[in-house]
Amino acid sequence: MAGAGVLAVATIIAAPRLLRAARPAARDVLRRGFSLYERARGAAAEFAEDVEDLVAEVQADAKPAAQPQPPQN
Repeated sequence: MAGAGVLAVATIIAAPRLLRAARPAARDVLRRGFSLYERARGAAAEFAEDVEDLVAEVQADAKPAAQPQPPQN
């Protein structure tokens, strides 16, 4: 039990130093994450636009062509 307490205290004391050392790597990971998020967001928007276009084409194909009606006498 005493070993776990010593480990916990050592971790608390060392945490600020570890965080300062890991800061550049954390910034790089966040930067890459934001970049990936933006690319995924753009791809999703493009995909949604393509689906909307496809739906509009199918709806246009599904409408019967307007046929001229014979003149009524």
